[in-house]
Amino acid sequence: MLKAILFDLDGTLIDSIPLIRMSFEHTFDCLGLPWGEGEVLNTIGLPLRDAAKQYAPGEEEEFLKVYAEYQKRTQEKLLKPFPEAKRALAHFHDQGYFTGVVTSKRRKAARESLSITGLEKHLEAVVTVEDAARPKPNPDGIVWALEQLKATPSEAVYIGDSIYDILTGKNAGTSTIGVTWGIAARDDLKKQQPDFLVDSWQELLSAISCLRCSQQILFR
Repeated sequence: MLKAILFDLDGTLIDSIPLIRMSFEHTFDCLGLPWGEGEVLNTIGLPLRDAAKQYAPGEEEEFLKVYAEYQKRTQEKLLKPFPEAKRALAHFHDQGYFTGVVTSKRRKAARESLSITGLEKHLEAVVTVEDAARPKPNPDGIVWALEQLKATPSEAVYIGDSIYDILTGKNAGTSTIGVTWGIAARDDLKKQQPDFLVDSWQELLSAISCLRCSQQILFR
């Protein structure tokens, strides 16, 4: 039976993609890096350090510093939860599920984001990039979250907006749900063959109900 519902953070629970894009643009501008077609946005879902290594080799620490300082100045104005996120989390609690976040975000930034958006109180486990030996799409973060929640992979689902989230859930052995209101295109998520692919929070609630009943219905 389904016991634990785990979420990615950026683009899944929190409407943070505009802030992330602006943070990247600011950092690229400050460091004099070519923006091109904004290919760096394809790294959303992976640790920020990976993007720094790829686009600013030798200047990784400065990249991270500039990015973090810009987000710190602007996040309170720009960060907000998706409109149905709090209601859905409250519903899951009422249904007796454990809920948690597994994110590639750094611990300090993740905690600040959850505090600003008021989501922190709805979560029993928060696993960040520093808490996992290996980052997404490796399963370590999910494994650690499930240990905290005393649940097995077969009793859990991982929900996210990027292809890396779906891969991470599959590698951990959980069910997976792709949501289309974040960073990845619907077709790209569909190619990863999540157990469910949803376009709304109502569809997400229905998918959870289906998992609870061990049904195999795909939203396509």
